[in-house]
Amino acid sequence: MPAVVRKSQADRSAETSGKILRVAHQLFAEKGFNGVTMRAVASGADVNLASIVYYFKNKEGLYLAVIQHYAEPLMNERMRLLQQADTAPSLKAYVRAFIEPTFRIILDESLGGPEHLRLLWRLPQEPINLLKKVHSRFHEPVVHEMLGRIRPYCDVNDVALSWKLHVMMSILYTTLGRCVDPIELDSGERWIADSWMKDNEQVLSMLIDTAVLVLSQPINLGEE
Repeated sequence: MPAVVRKSQADRSAETSGKILRVAHQLFAEKGFNGVTMRAVASGADVNLASIVYYFKNKEGLYLAVIQHYAEPLMNERMRLLQQADTAPSLKAYVRAFIEPTFRIILDESLGGPEHLRLLWRLPQEPINLLKKVHSRFHEPVVHEMLGRIRPYCDVNDVALSWKLHVMMSILYTTLGRCVDPIELDSGERWIADSWMKDNEQVLSMLIDTAVLVLSQPINLGEE
């Protein structure tokens, strides 16, 4: 008779918390922070409410844990690629280092897949206190590094440069959003039907080239 392998307390805890995170990830991506209840997560994960409170304290703690699970590796990968681009610096190399890790999310379930992209896409509509915490922990550090590197290539003031980066990110998330929120295609968006998910590298190349164009064009905002 084969020996029964008993899981350690640490293994059981990791299994339970992981199951809670997976269900919460799906629900937050589908319904947003305000559309999800702790009881719905508990029911979906087949655990009691006390377990969620034990591991994550409250709904905000659970939401931030879900974000951290995927956003921290994304931030670290962007940092790594920015440092790698320092060996042969160019505006395009830094833009690729910033954009490509987010683009890869939709192609790799271990990075969160389309579900996590949907979660990121919802961020601007989430409660402002959550948005501030997510930005300060997982967005601002890498944006600071990015701005420092691209400033020499962009002949604009700091306000205009910040605006340009905002536009770049808006284009990125709007484009990737087509993957997670299907829309009725019209003749003005033939590129989706012609390119999307048929040639991923082509879409990534278009995103990078467009971002370089946005960042390199002169603009003056906030001049005194």
